[in-house]
Formats: sequence, C-alpha cells, structure tokens
Amino acid sequence: MAESAFDWQGSYVIPASLRLRPTPSGSLQVDRDAAESSVEVRRDWVALLLGFARPQTAAAAYEAATSDWDIDRESFRALIEAWAGQGLLRVPDIDSPAPSRLALFAQTMAAGAAHPLRLRSHFALQRPLELYPGLETREIHDRTRFPWVAALEGSFPVIQDELARLLDAGRGFSRVHRAQTSTGEWAAAYLWYFGHQVEETCSLCPVTTRLLGTIPGVARFGTSLFSALAPHTRIAPHFGFTNAKLRCQLPLRVPGDCKLKVGDHEIEQREGRCIVFDDSFLHSAWNDSDDPRFVLVFDFFHPDLTPPEIEYLSRLASERQPARPELAQAAAGRSEPTRRGVARPGGRGSRSSRPRRGAAHGG
Repeated sequence: MAESAFDWQGSYVIPASLRLRPTPSGSLQVDRDAAESSVEVRRDWVALLLGFARPQTAAAAYEAATSDWDIDRESFRALIEAWAGQGLLRVPDIDSPAPSRLALFAQTMAAGAAHPLRLRSHFALQRPLELYPGLETREIHDRTRFPWVAALEGSFPVIQDELARLLDAGRGFSRVHRAQTSTGEWAAAYLWYFGHQVEETCSLCPVTTRLLGTIPGVARFGTSLFSALAPHTRIAPHFGFTNAKLRCQLPLRVPGDCKLKVGDHEIEQREGRCIVFDDSFLHSAWNDSDDPRFVLVFDFFHPDLTPPEIEYLSRLASERQPARPELAQAAAGRSEPTRRGVARPGGRGSRSSRPRRGAAHGG
C-alpha cells in the first residue's frame, strides 16, 4: 500500500471471498483464491483481524487494540498495510457486515468446545463462551436506538398489573441459580426459554407476551422472564454465554438500594425505564432494601446481525440450549419453590462469588 493511500479514518473490512481455517496451533490460515498461496495470521493477531469482520476505521481498531496488546502506532499501521497488501483487508464498498464472520463462527461451533481456536474479545471484562466476531461492542447500549422501547415503556402500567396477577395466582415463580446467589434468594417466572414458550406464565400475562413477541429474537433466542430478588439479595458477577444477543431490563417494582452493574458501569434501576446492555460483559445485580425487587428481563438479537446469521443462530439455539436442565425445570415450575413469593430474604450462607461463564441468567 502506498504511503499516500493509508488513511487512519478510512474503513477496512475482511473480504467475503476469503476462506478462514483455524490451525491446530490456534493461528488462522487464510486462503484467498486458487491462484495465490495462503497467508497465516499468527495466534496473537487473530482477534485483531476478526475485528474487521465488520467495517471499522484504522483509528478505531488501533484504539481497541491498545487495550489488549502492547503495540505502537507505527507498528500497527505497518500491520494494517501488510494485511491490505496481502488481500486480507480491503476498503468496503458499502458500510455493511462481511459474511465471512458467519462462516468462521459456524466452523468454530461445528468443531465443538475442544476447537483449538478460541474466539476472544478485546475487552478484559467480556468473556462469553461463544464470541460472535465483528459485532458492535459496548456494555450499555442507547435505549432510544430500539423502536420497541417506547411501546414497552408506554405499556409499563399494564405489565405491572400482569406481574401482580401472576403473583396473586401464586404460580410461575420458582427459585433459580442458587450457585450465583451469594446472599438471599433469586426467583424467576419464565415466558420463553430458547424458543420454548411457557404457556402458564404467558396466559396470565397476555399484553406482556404480545409486546415481547414483536421484538426480533425474543421468542427464538435466549430467555425472557420476570426476575425477582428478595430483600438483601446479591447476584454474584457472571458472564452471559454469547455476545450475539443483547439483554433488556424493564424494572417493574424497585425499592431503593437496587442496582445493576455491567462491566465498569453501575446503573440505578428506575421503574418504567428500560436498560439495554450486553450481558456477555461481567455483570451483577443486588437488592439491599427490605422489600423484593421485580424486573422484566428478555434477550433479543444483536441489531448488527444479518438475516442469514439470525437463521443460523436460531437453529443453533433450538438444537443446543433447551437441554439446560435448570432452565427447563424452572420454566416448568419444578425448581425449588420461593419463600412467600420472594417476599423474604433467603439464608445468608456463604457462597463463592467467583465470576461464572456461560450463564443464561436474568439478573
């Protein structure tokens, strides 16, 4: 690449025509076409290259790289120039995701957990078991970006009433994730879990069910539930299992001293105001008040995903995730019953607060 051609503000992307093959050593073999030899990207730089599965500027890529690698500006520039010269990067025709990220992710999933290439985030506090490359990454997302937020918040009083109906019926809620509850009691009433609808809960909450059903991915991917924290309950820090989904919380009954922490961001939960976040970042929640806290929690597809990617991820979730026994038992109401509808704290027995990965928790 000529000196005058490089632009720190110019965008680069991985060409869709490349074939990406992980090697046993964890490096990445890149095949360009039959007429050219392949190029090997060393293990240390694989995550950096995969960041260009979506178009980004050299300046933005360098800023992300410095959080994980000790590399100066000129060395980084030389690396980008070398990749562009080898055909591993190109200037995008349009600002849209490159389909090569789906091919690589599918290869990794097909190979199983023992696959030598572990796709990892640049961010120290983001550690999902399944990292989907090339998606916009931030702990907290702008709630106004999602058009359904206004409708959901506008229906807040109705959703509150349906929660009250569920509690009055004395059905749906059961104790969950004891290993992640460092003190107190955490309970949930599921509406969906990985494509499976829980008829009992949904029948008592028809407006909530209808509203959530209009949001892409809610009924097909991840979990949707009413989450309850008894007084003086703390959820230990943990990671969600993938960054291919985002999570929304709509606080319904929130006494004082209730917070959510995502990465380095500590957020006050306010009744009727949605919080949209990436639960593949280390996150936790707590209720230090004397009253129970209730929130509506649901997962939805990351907005950067294309229709083919959504179809693949939905099929993957349908094949793999419903086998999680704790979720299936809780959704069927077969988990440990709550103590008076989580109106009291549980015991204060000491449990490990070490971060857990791959959790499908509600918070």
